[in-house]
Amino acid sequence: MYEMVLRCPANAEAIEFCDLFIDSLSSFFAVLDRPALVLSVHEAIINSIEAVRKLCREHDDNTLTLFVRVGKEEVTIFVSDSANSLPVQAIENRRTKQLEDVLLEESGRGLLLMRELMDDIWVEPLENGTYALGMKMRR
Repeated sequence: MYEMVLRCPANAEAIEFCDLFIDSLSSFFAVLDRPALVLSVHEAIINSIEAVRKLCREHDDNTLTLFVRVGKEEVTIFVSDSANSLPVQAIENRRTKQLEDVLLEESGRGLLLMRELMDDIWVEPLENGTYALGMKMRR
């Protein structure tokens, strides 16, 4: 098993960096649906960056953390941010909705897309009292 933690500024550069990071990892570890994994992480990173922009002040620790665990049969990813913005209810609400339900809403399509592309998504409580978005895909 491999585990990697990437902590970086929550800014536009992080999007491309994380895309390249996940794409390289999924290529190296032969993830079957590489584009779906990259897109799901991309959506989670964008959500974190937007939350940090909206909820954190300029002098705060404006970072996001990407944790990746690659096992023999699956890849597990956690994305968290310094804004601790992940509304548990938002994840739960997306479990029953379809694309038609959120097509014209301001937000939420990314979570729905992740739900469709990944084998599982959930909210993971962290030791420091914050939350991370967890997602899992079989290799």
